[in-house]
Amino acid sequence: MDELYDLSDLEMLAQDCLLRAGVASADARLIARDVALSQAAGHTDCGFEALLRDIRLLRYGRIHVDTAPTVSAPAAAVLHVDAAHGFAAPALARALPRLIEMAMSEGLALLHLKRASDPGAMAGAMTDLATSGLAGLSLRPEGTAFAIRPTAQRITPLDQKDETMLSALLSLAPEAADSPLDGPVAHKGWIAALNPEMTAAEALLEALPQTGAVPKRGAVSVAPELLAQIVNA
Repeated sequence: MDELYDLSDLEMLAQDCLLRAGVASADARLIARDVALSQAAGHTDCGFEALLRDIRLLRYGRIHVDTAPTVSAPAAAVLHVDAAHGFAAPALARALPRLIEMAMSEGLALLHLKRASDPGAMAGAMTDLATSGLAGLSLRPEGTAFAIRPTAQRITPLDQKDETMLSALLSLAPEAADSPLDGPVAHKGWIAALNPEMTAAEALLEALPQTGAVPKRGAVSVAPELLAQIVNA
């Protein structure tokens, strides 16, 4: 049976587990925030289940923590982010200020992430977009797509079925297991940042479901058995 925890406590726990696994402090903070926000929005597959998987992949050597992501801009409103087989959240954080600047000036900007750990919902980056007054859409070849409204604090899932909009188009293989026998992580993801004032997309944004605020103290649900596995991973 799940128990309820504070969002800040879960973020601190995730950060501590990442630090013990050898992740640098600044990166651990970004990853832990992403995990906690995803868990708070009710998506444990992008939250603490993903954290357990990634700690295992890190210990197997499939996630690299000694490489630096690179960011390039092949077009006026397009960013390419190469995580170099590292964690997705720190790579996204490095590119996010430029993505926000592009969306503010051009109306719409696209970020393509590659060679990363599974980026999940990209909840941290999406929340930062919303805080900046932008709408956001996050996509992966597999898994749920998410959206966020400007000034919102929680992501909204767009896919309610097993097959997602992107996997239906690309017909890609299902999510890889956390096996020690495969090569370095090389997942992809996309974030579209939309400036509603410049694109006149109010009708599109109004169609998105309303999302609540960050959960109240002691209101984030996690299975204690899952936390125990993460602590001992």
